[in-house]
Amino acid sequence: MESLSRRQLLGVLGASAAGLAGGGYWYVRGSDTVDCPEFLEPDREFWESTFDAWSEPVVDSTTVFVGGGAGIVQMSSGSRMFRLLALEPSGEPKWVARRELAGGIGRPRPTDDRVFASTGENTLLAFDRETGGLEWEFDAGGNVEGHMGVATLVHDDTVVASVNDPDHDELEGSNVVVGVSASEGELRWATELDAPVSNGLGLLEETVVVATRAGTLVGVDPETGDRRWEGDLEGSVDWTGSPVSFAGSGWIPREDGTVVGFDPASGTIRDRLASDRGDDERETETDGFVRAMRGSDEALYVGDLDGRVTAYDADGSERWQYDGPARIAALEAGTDAVGALDQRGVYTELEPETGDVSRAFLLVDVRDDDRCGNVPSERRFGGFATIRHTLVVTGRVMFGARTYPLPRPR
Repeated sequence: MESLSRRQLLGVLGASAAGLAGGGYWYVRGSDTVDCPEFLEPDREFWESTFDAWSEPVVDSTTVFVGGGAGIVQMSSGSRMFRLLALEPSGEPKWVARRELAGGIGRPRPTDDRVFASTGENTLLAFDRETGGLEWEFDAGGNVEGHMGVATLVHDDTVVASVNDPDHDELEGSNVVVGVSASEGELRWATELDAPVSNGLGLLEETVVVATRAGTLVGVDPETGDRRWEGDLEGSVDWTGSPVSFAGSGWIPREDGTVVGFDPASGTIRDRLASDRGDDERETETDGFVRAMRGSDEALYVGDLDGRVTAYDADGSERWQYDGPARIAALEAGTDAVGALDQRGVYTELEPETGDVSRAFLLVDVRDDDRCGNVPSERRFGGFATIRHTLVVTGRVMFGARTYPLPRPR
């Protein structure tokens, strides 16, 4: 494969003034030694008005669900139409639900009968799984000033979501976790928190684990909302930080790069895995160092802003480390491969046992196809999912949601 690094470097130097004026392109450390993988062309593209911010895709059975406008908490010009997509394994829409909202739709949470989604205007929505028809809506009030977190959980017949700045007779405080009837949309319980929550919800060992931005860790009974325990992560949690399960422990990254392991039954801290930021840390960096984390039956995979993916065994020892040239946007842990998407738009598959690269593809950007080594945004991509031989990729800044036919492994 011919190296494109020299041409890229000249392009970066020649277009640096225009790049900075257009939104802050920056050159990725080490990309002058990286060859661009071959391009994958999308076969379908979905756009979300002028805001191409989408949730990460969620695969359930043979359907991929994607929420439009994830993370958008208010609109300066009032409400706008947002969409929830249900995609077939081919990438074709099974149905599209549309809803006029003052903020976007968060990460979908499908069940056998319904698809639940929080919104940026403090409403929780329930859609029919097969048709996309709206079944009910729970309104927490404060629809302009307040918003819900991106993540939503389901336990039996209870939907759990976080609410910020509500205006509701039964909700007290600025930050609350609520349990809502999955069948009727009626409020069942509410638990007040000390700080906002975005992605920091997880269901581990029959306990709702809540991680606040301030670093408080709370275990909540999903049936009653009672606090089972409370702990301190000894550091703040980024808005993308989400608890995952691995080897009987819960794991969540702090903003400083430390991944904390805890007991889901008591909140007791069990372990800490440190990620080194490296010597080129940007002083202006304000988002979390670990941008992606996945647990499987075999290992815990951690992706960071320096482009590394590290695999840890159950005892906390390092199995392998992959050193990529650009920050990791999302990970997927499969039995045959570990998928990694970086902020260049390169999708890479790694061998689960060794971390060796088995194959990689560069995803096309509509503004400029040659982005191998250039990053138009620090959070350009929101997530990805593979279903059969289709790759579904979502973006946060001027990218949209796209599906790619993934070639079969040779």
